[in-house]
Amino acid sequence: MESNPASWPDDLYEQIKSHGEFLSARLGKLTRGKQLTLVGVDLTGVKLVGMNLQRAVFRGCRFYCADLRNSDFSQAVLTGCDLSGADLTNARFVWSNLRGADLSRAILKGTRFENADMRPMTEPPVLPHGKGGVVSLSDTTLHNTNLSQAKLLGASFVGAILDGAILDNADLEGADFSYSTLSNVQFKNTKLHDANFHLADFPVEMMKDLQTGGAKLPQVVPPEVLEQVVNDHQLWIDTDGQRGRRAIMSGWYLSRAHLAQANLNGADLRKVNLSNANLHGARLICSDLREANLMYTNLTDADLRGALTEGSRGLPVVLPGNKN
Repeated sequence: MESNPASWPDDLYEQIKSHGEFLSARLGKLTRGKQLTLVGVDLTGVKLVGMNLQRAVFRGCRFYCADLRNSDFSQAVLTGCDLSGADLTNARFVWSNLRGADLSRAILKGTRFENADMRPMTEPPVLPHGKGGVVSLSDTTLHNTNLSQAKLLGASFVGAILDGAILDNADLEGADFSYSTLSNVQFKNTKLHDANFHLADFPVEMMKDLQTGGAKLPQVVPPEVLEQVVNDHQLWIDTDGQRGRRAIMSGWYLSRAHLAQANLNGADLRKVNLSNANLHGARLICSDLREANLMYTNLTDADLRGALTEGSRGLPVVLPGNKN
């Protein structure tokens, strides 16, 4: 997206220079420069690469698709800011105030948020660009991102990819990890009370750490139980419901399950986690897949005619006339 410098303050870079003098003066206990303070300003597409913006104040500002790589926002105030789509590679937000900020779809590679305040913002957002409510990291990739000791109460990680993220000693009470993918994530001494992992894709070995932290977890089903349920469902179909039992697997954790060629016509699969599962050639006619996690699911040659899929994630685009 092209930037729109006309919407920035004419003297933006002069203000940043003055802020640098302000920071230097603080170190020497002198009075020089002026602290950078912007309220409700649209900084869409701005390039602030490698800048020292420690202790700067941005309230309700818009940094949509901004280039903030390698910049230092330590102890800065960014309450209610829109940072969606911004490149925050190797940026620092240590001890910063990001309450109510929107970081959805941002690029977080090596980004540091240690001790950041990322709790919901309770006061009204600054118009016209300010955000409010919970901090959003939805659909964001967090690669080697450090969130240790950050306050993330109620934060949204919906659809996020957490690869090598550090969440040690963070407060994630009530956070939502629905449809997220987690690998090599550190949760040492993390507060996870009521954090929702029902539709998250994570290695089974991570389950213990999540349980210890008090997270809400999906129902993990042993392979032999799954096999019996599928067999009972097949019998239920073959006998028109006279024998066997309809498969009701709502809310089950079936990530990476092997269900190739399975007959699940009419099965209840609401909010089931089938991420990375193998459903090659499976029959899912008139099944209920509402709000299911189908991220990276193998649905090659699967028959989804008449299936309910509202709210599901990861389902391939269906063209008229195609059965899958």
